[in-house]
Amino acid sequence: MARAHPPRLSVISASGRVRVDPFTTGGTSGAWTVTWRITNGGDRPIRLLSARHPHSQFRTPETSLDREVEPGTAEEIALPVRFTESPGVIVENPFLILLFSGDGTWRLLARVRVTAGTNGEPIAGEGIVITTQRVGASRD
Repeated sequence: MARAHPPRLSVISASGRVRVDPFTTGGTSGAWTVTWRITNGGDRPIRLLSARHPHSQFRTPETSLDREVEPGTAEEIALPVRFTESPGVIVENPFLILLFSGDGTWRLLARVRVTAGTNGEPIAGEGIVITTQRVGASRD
């Protein structure tokens, strides 16, 4: 069983409330699972609604979550991921799309560079770029 642990660098979203740490990997070839740590840095609870990886080389269909994260606490979300790259291959711009609610509904995009490890396992890059957007917000 492969287990990849990138350095623990995290990024706080533009809204300043949600932090995402680089994923860790478990499983075996053809059955990888990545686990993201989501931290609520705000002063009110948030509810994780769904998550997915839409990249063609790093894919997870939309997965319902329905988990509350209290202020100052974290939740880990484990997602099966389709990743079949050869060792050493770098996949640019895959990302996690996380839908959460708290003072409205928000979409968070956490973009990470992924490298295939020696067993073909996905390994998260050190940095994550996060953007958030309020769902249903006007585009003035």
